[in-house]
Amino acid sequence: MDRIFAWIVGRLRWLFAAAALGGVALAYMGWSDSSHIRDVAANGVEATARIEGATRTKRRRGGESYSLKVSWRDAKGNARSAEGVSISHAFAGRIISNNSITADTVRIKYLADNADSLPIMLDDAANQEDKDEFMLTLGIGLFGGGAIGSLLMLLLTRRRRGEAAQVG
Repeated sequence: MDRIFAWIVGRLRWLFAAAALGGVALAYMGWSDSSHIRDVAANGVEATARIEGATRTKRRRGGESYSLKVSWRDAKGNARSAEGVSISHAFAGRIISNNSITADTVRIKYLADNADSLPIMLDDAANQEDKDEFMLTLGIGLFGGGAIGSLLMLLLTRRRRGEAAQVG
């Protein structure tokens, strides 16, 4: 019986540690993406971008994501472009039908002084922020549950070792 208990506790310890680390990663990604959207929305320059292409990525475990390749002229008249601009499923449903793009242009905001920063789709920013807020909340929850579970497993194994030392 003790072997089974030790095996279960050993697996739970790793599961809780993985949840805590995964939670930190999810929370950071959600916070980082949301921060980028707020920064571009507040400090960006609005433009109309031409949709050059779209990519649908299917993951092994069933999820899928969408991204766009867009090009536009900045305020100085220079040609700019961005590839891999993430969009939500709802927005993808509005501009993609039967595997073809139904919209030619999209309204964007971009940071004029940072050519490496991806633009945001103005019609999709709220959906993206909702997704990022969910990732942040889920990440914090996973971290909290993993940290508490790891602490409980640590205390439980120490208690069991203490009992075994008293018996022996």
